[in-house]
Amino acid sequence: MSISKQKKLEKMPNLPSILFIGIPGPGLIGTFSLTYIVHSLKMEMVGEMEHPRISSVIFIDNGNLVGPIRIFKRDSLFAIVSDVPIDYSFVEGFEESVIDFCKKNKVDMIVVLSGIHVQERNLSNLKTYGIVTDQTIEKVLYENEIPKFLSGMITGPDAALLTFLKNSPIPTMVLFTECNFFFPDPEAAIHAIKTVSRILKTEIDITEFKKQIEFLRLQSRQLMQETLNVMMPEKAEPEIGSPQIYR
Repeated sequence: MSISKQKKLEKMPNLPSILFIGIPGPGLIGTFSLTYIVHSLKMEMVGEMEHPRISSVIFIDNGNLVGPIRIFKRDSLFAIVSDVPIDYSFVEGFEESVIDFCKKNKVDMIVVLSGIHVQERNLSNLKTYGIVTDQTIEKVLYENEIPKFLSGMITGPDAALLTFLKNSPIPTMVLFTECNFFFPDPEAAIHAIKTVSRILKTEIDITEFKKQIEFLRLQSRQLMQETLNVMMPEKAEPEIGSPQIYR
């Protein structure tokens, strides 16, 4: 995902320490939106998360060898972006690594970006719903006009992730943006980006993202299929292939 460089790096407002997590899920909302946010805010890659299940996957970026799950930082903001689905076989290890990272870096809040399927999405009136594991951060929803996820069912890796995080000492918020569950949905990811922009009180220009919508939709088809294989239990365990939206 290429993003044009801004002429000036805007000063970030004073914010609590937040860790954003974006992994392949419904519509690839988490990966699409957080990848763009990381580069738009010029966050620096500061590390990687490793697991034996994905040790054989490596990518080359500007001549550098990097893993599929990378950690970025700017000021008090952190981001973990994955270019591979988080399979059930290593979701617990992933979650434990996240909590350990939060403790070491004194993270105040975790924000997970994901999608939720709607039968007929209205692009002119998409919604992002929020759910929190700790009432102390519920005010973030109200302050940013994010409707609360009141009832329903969450399945797949998102459910496994929430099962662990709801009992963790780090307050967690999950943002579910309405999307097409079965196909890459960069249009819905735009709404997720705008929601994060409000939370951060920082303008995130989506001009470049809009220019790449068709490219992203086509390039990420394989990643979407791999993700569906993980999210749908009746499918066979997928082979981890090349990421389809890696810049």
